[in-house]
Amino acid sequence: MSTNKKNIENHTSSLKDQSALNKHLNWPEVEVAKNDMNKFFGFVPSFMGNIPEQGLPGAWNEAKQLRFSSNTVLDTKLKALICLSVSSQIPCEMIGYFEKKAASVNGISIQQQFEAVTITAILRHWSTVINGSQIDKTLFKKEVDNVMAHIKKMMDESNGKLPKEDLFLVMPTSPKEAYLDIEKTLGHVPKFFQVFPEESISAAWSEFKGIQLNPHTALTGKEKELIGLAIAAQIPCDYCIYFHRAAAVLNNASVLEMQEAISLAATTRHWSVLLNSPLTDPIIFKKEADQMIANSFDQKIH
Repeated sequence: MSTNKKNIENHTSSLKDQSALNKHLNWPEVEVAKNDMNKFFGFVPSFMGNIPEQGLPGAWNEAKQLRFSSNTVLDTKLKALICLSVSSQIPCEMIGYFEKKAASVNGISIQQQFEAVTITAILRHWSTVINGSQIDKTLFKKEVDNVMAHIKKMMDESNGKLPKEDLFLVMPTSPKEAYLDIEKTLGHVPKFFQVFPEESISAAWSEFKGIQLNPHTALTGKEKELIGLAIAAQIPCDYCIYFHRAAAVLNNASVLEMQEAISLAATTRHWSVLLNSPLTDPIIFKKEADQMIANSFDQKIH
């Protein structure tokens, strides 16, 4: 017997065991949820069998109304990018597979996907530096406030005109040159840049400025900051949450948009835990994911 066939038989057996455990439950909402999934996807995904039926209606309806619904403040594309970014740094191969497919179906360019994942990498990079260096939180928040005030002032003075991209594509030749450019861009040199090794600060700043601060990227400033906030919330990193909330507000993100981004990060982590249990067969999941995507993203939920 092949390994794949044996895995499928074991997986089917575990689902039958779960079904037997739930025979005592007579809650109509369970069948309502299963029927709704069948209508939405064309079948009931086998990994749903990992969830005890007492929690199945809630788990399904949360995913349906937040991730798959068109009746949210965040559009389908940004939701896919947020979930892709979260899955990339958990890391979760299965959700990553689903969201990569979903991104393509929803017309999200490869450049946008790369930028979303790179924003995630930059955030994890500086979160590690800041937390490992035990930077004083009061000082950090004060510096963030000053940075945001400086950037807002520059935005106001520009009267809506974007600065040339050349200003964001820099590779300082020395630490001194890097610090001068940081000060010019942010108003001062924040502590988390000061504690980074001088031999690498030029390169690290070049990436940060070229992607995170650059208004000429495929993703807008608001999209990048909402992705950043979602990642920060589920690391979790208090410093990064404060920074990206402030930056999201500066980029005109509403409270509801921020809460949806955070909630999407939460649901991605939720399903990652369920999918990465030994109860889920990755081969079966990928086949079902293809079917789910083909049958779901052309529907509108109100």
